[in-house]
Amino acid sequence: MNRYMSILVILLTIISSCSKDESIDPPQNTVDHSWAPLNRTTSNITLAGEDILNFQSNSIKLDFYRNTAYTCGFSGNYTFLVVEPVDNPGAEAPLWVYLHGGGAGYFDENQEYIIGVSPVNGQPKDPNNHNTEKTLEILRDNQLIHNTHTTAGEIESSTLTRRIMEGYRVLIVSMSDHDLHSGMGTPYLNNPSGGEVNGLQANMAAIDYIVTNYPTTHVFAHGTSAGSIGAFTLAYAYNLEGIKLNGVIMDSHLASFRTNTLNESLAGVSGFPFAADFIAKEFSAKVGWVADPDRFPGIEYVIDNGYDIPSLDIYGNLDPGCGGGLARIDEAHSVGLDNCNWVHDGFRQAVAAQLNSVHKVCVTIGYGHVPTNYASPANDFVDEFISEILATNPPNPFN
Repeated sequence: MNRYMSILVILLTIISSCSKDESIDPPQNTVDHSWAPLNRTTSNITLAGEDILNFQSNSIKLDFYRNTAYTCGFSGNYTFLVVEPVDNPGAEAPLWVYLHGGGAGYFDENQEYIIGVSPVNGQPKDPNNHNTEKTLEILRDNQLIHNTHTTAGEIESSTLTRRIMEGYRVLIVSMSDHDLHSGMGTPYLNNPSGGEVNGLQANMAAIDYIVTNYPTTHVFAHGTSAGSIGAFTLAYAYNLEGIKLNGVIMDSHLASFRTNTLNESLAGVSGFPFAADFIAKEFSAKVGWVADPDRFPGIEYVIDNGYDIPSLDIYGNLDPGCGGGLARIDEAHSVGLDNCNWVHDGFRQAVAAQLNSVHKVCVTIGYGHVPTNYASPANDFVDEFISEILATNPPNPFN
C-alpha cells in the first residue's frame, strides 16, 4: 500500500478531529487475569552491535541487543534497538517504546502457515518477515530510517522524528513470533520447530533492561498497526504489576470486539487487507487473552472498569485496515457510520462516558494506514496528547 494518499484526496479532505462524545456500549464479561504477573528475564540480554546514524547534522548512537532467553518462531532470537538521545548518548531521558506492525499469522493443523493479510500486488506475504531474528540493519533501516524519512531520503516530520529531535531515547522492539507483540510464553501451536510465543515477554524484558541500565524518566509506548495492539497489551500487563506507563499511542488498530466483527465481515473482500482463510479463533489460541473475545471483551470494557493509563486511539478514516472506503458492514450501516468510525466508536463512547477522561480518540481525515509514521496531522494530535500528560507532572513509572 502506498504510504501517501493522493493529492486530490488530501486537498478535498484535509480536516482532522479528536472526539470525546456519545454514550457507551454496555460492558461485557470479565477479563481473564490468570496469566498475570508475566514472568520474564533480562539475564540473557547482551550487547550484540553498535552503530552511528547521521540524522540531519546530528549524530545518533545505536545500541543493538539480543535476548537469547527467547527464540523466534522460525529461527534466531529476539532483539531490540536502542536509539540514544541525539548528540547525547548516556543522558537521562524519557523513553519512547516503538512497536512496529506486520500483521499476524499462525500454523494450522496441517502445519501450513496462514497470514492474516492478503497478498499485495499478487505477491504473497513472507512468513519469515516476522518469525525470524531482526538484525541491527533491519531494525535500523526498516523501522528507524523508514519511519523518519521520506522515500526521497529527506527527514520527515513523523512522530518518531519529533521524539528523536526532542531528545527522547527510543527503543525499537522486534515482533518475532508474528503475534501482535502479545505472546506470553504459550506453546507455538502446530509449529514444526516447536517453541513458544514470547512477544510480550520479550518486550517487557527489553524495557526492564533499559530502565535498569539507562537513566530513564517518563515512558511512553507507541504502536502502529499490529504494534498498536501490542502497545496496549504492554501497558495493560505493566498496569497489573502496579507500573503505570505515562501514555500509550495506538495507531491504526484497536484491541476491540468491533475489530473482530469487522474482520469476520470483510475478510477476503477486495480492498480489505485481511485474508479469507485467516481464522481468528486459531490465532487467538496461539497468542492468548488479548486475541480471545471469551477472555478479553475489548478495550472498551477495561476503560469502563477503571483502566487509567492515558491512551490515544488514532486512525485515518481511509485506512483499508478498518474497511475505509469499502461498503459498510451491517453494524456500521445500522448506526449511520462508515466502517472505520464504527470500529473506533466503541472506544469513543467509553471515553465520553468518563468525566475528564485521560483517554482520547482522534481521526485523521483524508489519510490511511499508520498516519503517525509519516507527515500528517496525526503527529500534532500525538504532540498535544503528550503535552497534556506532562502538564500534570506524572511520576516516572520505574523509579
